Amino acid sequence: MSTQATTLVSIQGERWDSLCVRAYGSVTQQAINALRSANQDAARRTEGFVLPAGLVITVPSMAAQAITPVELAPWQR
Repeated sequence: MSTQATTLVSIQGERWDSLCVRAYGSVTQQAINALRSANQDAARRTEGFVLPAGLVITVPSMAAQAITPVELAPWQR
């Protein structure tokens, strides 16, 4: 996986969580934190979680999360 960051341009009214979906395909708290950390100036300029249109957002690469198999409870087997 590449370690190079990419960029996206925000859409009027877009939130950090919907930006995560565009950037990573899903939303996790880790992804939101990564986006906000990489874009601290943009995070300061927003009101709450809503972004104005036209902000260039740096999208840092993130390692794929390991999937831990969950075993069935004994009564579900």
